[in-house]
Amino acid sequence: MDFVAVHPHVVGRLQERIRGLGTGLFHGLIEIADDLGIGMIWGEATANSAAFYEKILGAETVLDQFHIYGEAMNHCRRELAQIHQHQP
Repeated sequence: MDFVAVHPHVVGRLQERIRGLGTGLFHGLIEIADDLGIGMIWGEATANSAAFYEKILGAETVLDQFHIYGEAMNHCRRELAQIHQHQP
């Protein structure tokens, strides 16, 4: 996948009250990577998205470019499993 983004109006909640879209997209990427046997995902953060990636990756600091593999990928898998456990 080359580019994934959430529209700024959704991120800033300027018009619609949509929640969890970025998290859903991100976890979908993790599932696709697992299905295809891909062991690493890399991405680029902006000043507006860095805090989101820090939260979802369980990372202290996310700068411009980041890599998700090893424990970071496992962290994402655990978070995804936890979300699915709480759904009816």
